[in-house]
Amino acid sequence: MSVTSGGTHVLRARLGPVWRDANTRSGPSLDSPVLRVVLPDPAVDHACEGWSGGDEVVEDQHPDGVITSSVWFRLADGGWSSAVNFEPVTVTGLLAHAVSVAAPGQPSAQS
Repeated sequence: MSVTSGGTHVLRARLGPVWRDANTRSGPSLDSPVLRVVLPDPAVDHACEGWSGGDEVVEDQHPDGVITSSVWFRLADGGWSSAVNFEPVTVTGLLAHAVSVAAPGQPSAQS
C-alpha cells in the first residue's frame, strides 16, 4: 500500500453500503464541512480511493455494539467518510484493526 502526499494511503476497494445516515465531509475531520449526507441503501455499494487517520469517531447505534475508529475513507465519488459508517466486518476485512466494536453495554476498546 502506498502513501500519497498528505498522508493518505492508497486503497482502491469496495466498502459496501453505509448502514446509517453518513456525513461525507471535505476532509478526515469532524470539523470539516459536510459536503452531502449519504442515506443507507443496501443497493448502493460505495468505493474508496484511499484512507487516512483522522478524528476518532464513536458510534453507539450499531446493532452489534459501539464502533470506534479514527480511520476515514476518501470516497471515489468525492469527500471523506468515517469508517464507523460502514459495516465493521467489511472495514476489518480491508484494514485489520481499523475499527473496534464493543458489545452493547460493554466499554469500547480503542483501535
